[in-house]
Amino acid sequence: MKDYLKRHIWILSELYRHPKGLTYKEIADRWERSSQNTLDNPLPKRTFADCLRAIEETFGIQISSDARNGYRYRIVNREWLEKDNVKDWLLSAFAVNTLLLDSHELSERVMFEDIPSGNDYLLEVLKAMREDRVLAITYQDYYDKEPRDILLEPYCVRVFRQRWYVIGVMENESEQEEPAELTNQGRIRRYALDRVVKLEQTYATFKMPQGFSVDNYFADAFGIIVEPEEYDVETIHLKVYDINHRREYLRSLPLHHSQREIEQTTNYSVFELRLAPTYDFVQAILAMGNEVEVLSPEYVRCEIRKRVTDMYQLYKPL
Repeated sequence: MKDYLKRHIWILSELYRHPKGLTYKEIADRWERSSQNTLDNPLPKRTFADCLRAIEETFGIQISSDARNGYRYRIVNREWLEKDNVKDWLLSAFAVNTLLLDSHELSERVMFEDIPSGNDYLLEVLKAMREDRVLAITYQDYYDKEPRDILLEPYCVRVFRQRWYVIGVMENESEQEEPAELTNQGRIRRYALDRVVKLEQTYATFKMPQGFSVDNYFADAFGIIVEPEEYDVETIHLKVYDINHRREYLRSLPLHHSQREIEQTTNYSVFELRLAPTYDFVQAILAMGNEVEVLSPEYVRCEIRKRVTDMYQLYKPL
């Protein structure tokens, strides 16, 4: 299965890297020389046609060729594709990865962050999302001693801190007990793909809730945690000191899309954010140490102070 998907991704990556297209012979010759063709298999035209159909079903990407283009295969809906940030990012990542694997010189000079869960299950999840099919997942949580079986309606996916997550509604929630956001369809939950033991599509389908958007769902979230029953959305003020150029880093890479700089002095700046101060947000603030101070709300400031006090107990002189 992995070799099957690898070939699809390789073809898609090659076409993505060559907007003017490639002939079947050029693609077949490149495949024979590719380092990803670990079994040294040729690419017969019939197999190539099957790959194109699978690519269209999985990604919704149309690939065709005609005589006017010299029978060169190219991505037809490329402009539409590039407007979709997720698909564009995925294909760019696949294309770069393919280029590095086929070039030993470059592979020794470029280093990526590893996302351990992506290769095994991501494409299957995306295909299920495209067809609105329920996923059967065997999931091993850190809090459970044994894996559990889940039937999930996959609404969206998100990558956060080197992990892919699938977010959706669990159909067999009556058999499970865990907190989550309540919707008209059920409770929205998140599952990290690196904790999936087994995943496959079912024949059952579901209906996406009208107006659901991944951007809207995560609009008030810092990272992957969305728990409105536990965390209110707050206006948060951060005092960012001019230590190690921290405020320059935050200007160039904001913590959240709502971030804005409301005060600036020689030694510090104050940034305002509007989000839910979840566990992952608190961890991000702690990671910046003495470069950032929470000014408000007071309960968030107290939470940071408590964590710092606990840390001091670990590192205080013996």
